Amino acid sequence: MCESILRITDLVSPVLTAALLPHIDDLCEVRVRADRPIVVYILMLPYYVKADGTLSSCKCEDLLTVSFERLRDIFSALCEYSVYKHLDNAANGFVTFSGGHRIGVCGSAVTEGGKVVSVCDVTSLNIRAARQIRGCSDILFDSGDLSRGILLCGAPSSGKTTILRDTARVLSVCKQKKVAVIDERLEISSCFSGHCGFDIGLSDVYCGYPKSTAIVLSVRTMSPDYIICDELTGDDCEAVSVCFNCGAAIIAAVHSDSLSAAKNNQTVRKLMSTGAFSRIVFLDGRIPAGVSGVIKTEEFFK
Repeated sequence: MCESILRITDLVSPVLTAALLPHIDDLCEVRVRADRPIVVYILMLPYYVKADGTLSSCKCEDLLTVSFERLRDIFSALCEYSVYKHLDNAANGFVTFSGGHRIGVCGSAVTEGGKVVSVCDVTSLNIRAARQIRGCSDILFDSGDLSRGILLCGAPSSGKTTILRDTARVLSVCKQKKVAVIDERLEISSCFSGHCGFDIGLSDVYCGYPKSTAIVLSVRTMSPDYIICDELTGDDCEAVSVCFNCGAAIIAAVHSDSLSAAKNNQTVRKLMSTGAFSRIVFLDGRIPAGVSGVIKTEEFFK
């Protein structure tokens, strides 16, 4: 993780890299905005980067910034100097860098027929540090039988993808199960030029496919025992039902940071109504890949 994230920060500024080196293992995000101070999140706490390569917990003078023109060049470099190659992802608000690091992109939408097809005049980048934590999936295996699915709920950067990554490794190697990883945004496997950047064991990986399409394809062609995917939406409910009815267990994640939020979230309610999930595991955003609670399906609908 360290080498690849440092390659990204070097594209922004060697000063940024110097400021982050002592904290690289705890880095969560780097937010780069045109003509605004760079803000880094270390253990989820925000810090400003000073021009001398030190960090400050409060806004002060001599903070590191990048110009609009420089931000455009950084975005081009992140796209390997071929924005066209990354159009589909950029249109969805992100690009993925080698190492599994996803960079959120804000700018002006380019549309055709009412559909966003690209982005221009980039004004903000959010560099999210991906990491592998071996053993972090123990919380799922300790919570009960995995033969029926589990839905991971948590806020952004709470560790959902990290846990899914380790779950794929453990199930496919230690448990000797057939696992299909649906990696639409290339974050779970960090697949780059056909090579996985993270250890996901002996999993079969569908990279860049829409989740619904890949879930159905995997059931029809790869006979998985488990399907693992990130960031389900309400549009994926039919595919999740197909998966469940064909006997494959699905372990997936959604954005929702508490039980009350989940109960009011129509996507979560629709997903739980498919019968594909035996319980919800809530992550504690204050602790990387930490759990705040486990709720069984029957308790969720009370």
